[in-house]
This record gives sequence, structure tokens and C-alpha cells, in this order.
Amino acid sequence: MLDIESRISAALLVFYGVPGSGCPDMPLCETARQVADAGFGVEVFIGETWEKRPLPSDETIAQIAEACRAAKIISTHACVNRWDPETFRKEVLISATMGATQMVIHPYALGQDIEGLTPDTQAARDLCSFALDNGVLLVLENLGKTGITSLRQSLDMIGTEPKKTGLGICIDVGHAHRSCSTDCIRPEAFLSEFGDLIYELHVHDNIGDKDLHRPPGQGTIDWPPVVQAMCELRDDAVICLEMVAKDRPIQALHDSREFLLSFVPSETVNCKL
Repeated sequence: MLDIESRISAALLVFYGVPGSGCPDMPLCETARQVADAGFGVEVFIGETWEKRPLPSDETIAQIAEACRAAKIISTHACVNRWDPETFRKEVLISATMGATQMVIHPYALGQDIEGLTPDTQAARDLCSFALDNGVLLVLENLGKTGITSLRQSLDMIGTEPKKTGLGICIDVGHAHRSCSTDCIRPEAFLSEFGDLIYELHVHDNIGDKDLHRPPGQGTIDWPPVVQAMCELRDDAVICLEMVAKDRPIQALHDSREFLLSFVPSETVNCKL
């Protein structure tokens, strides 16, 4: 059972917005420090800056690691969004250096859902094993375009024992809400299906047709059943607020945390208000 309040993290997206939308002139390490100082875990996109995302320099890696030192939860989000094992391995090592214990990936990083490419099962398994050997669990995220199918296919390919294979699951609630318009699978059904395989959730809202990354409650997701399903997750799952709120990012994180906690069933002992 998950104590939601103790496992809430925040993506640095909250300061910057989606790429291309304009962003403050603030280094990633400074935004990471502000999130950590506000009492949240930190999820870091692996890049030198927010808008331009080459692999970060050793100096930037060290600065982000130092900024995140006060955070009780540190995870990363891979930027490689294609089949590129060499870059992928570099991102794993960067994650380990930053102190992250898990890295969110998209299906494309395992060779899934790429037109004209047949996934190399053994090569994908080797990437997952490489991450595990370096102390980083990969957590595969559902996308609005690929829905639940990619998760099922990847687990068929890699296996369903994360501590042996190196691959767990990240359910993106906003993406699940988008894909529901085509497959009718509601976000809480994702949580129920994958259960103990889920090591991270991405929490944000939308109105179903665009990946808006609004704070929870500012879209059309039905949150009470989602939060109830959250409470049934493994007790080390990370609840990452992956939302945009550039005008008041830290206050928006606090407000969103309280919004989620308002739906925690009062009889659920391990989900403290």
C-alpha cells in the first residue's frame, strides 16, 4: 500500500513548459534545487538545458546532483527517443551519477513502435540489464499515441520481473486519458492491470485530445478512482507531478499535492492525509 503524501515528486517541466513554448532563463540545477527545497522529490530530464538537450556536461551533472542532494526521491527522464543504444547507455550512467535509482523511458528507446524497425529482443534486454547492473531501474512510460499496447508488448519481450530484467512500468495518467478516446481503457485500469510492476506515475491533466500537462483538476480526468487505485500501488512507487505551471510553479505543486490527497479514502491507513 502506498503512502501517497510521502512519495510525491515533481518534474522540472513545471518551470519550463513543453519544449518550444518559451521558458525562463534558469539553469536546470536551479530549478531542481527549488523543487527539492520545497519538499518534493525531483525528476530530471537529461540534458544540458531545457530547450536544447545534448547530453549534459560533467559540470552540469555534478551541479544537478548537488542540487538534488536534499531530495528524498531522485529519478531521471531519458531524452533519447529513438533506437540508439550508445546514447541510451550514456544516459543510464548519467542517471547513476546524479543519484537516480530509476529512469523513465519511452517505447522507442527499446526499438518499439518505430516504423520500419523490428525490435531486437536480445539487444533490448541487454540495455535493461546494463541499467540494472548500474543501479538504475528503467521504467517504461505509456504514450498517448501507443496506449497500453506498447507496455504489454515490451513486457512480453523483456519479462515481468523488474528486479531481474531491469524493466518496470511508469503509468502516465494524462497519456492514458488521451489514449482512452480510442481504446476506452481508463487511466485507473492501467494501474490495476500493471499493479506491482508500476514504479512511477506521471500525474497531469488534459481534456483528452492534446497533451496539455495541466495541473490535476484542470482537465477532464476523473480523479477519485485514479487516486484510489494509486493507494493500492507498491509502497515505493513515485508519484511525479509532470505538469506545467510556469507562472507559480512551487505553489502549483503544493496545490496539486493537496488536490490529490483530498481524494485519498479516509479508511486507507497507509495513505495519510
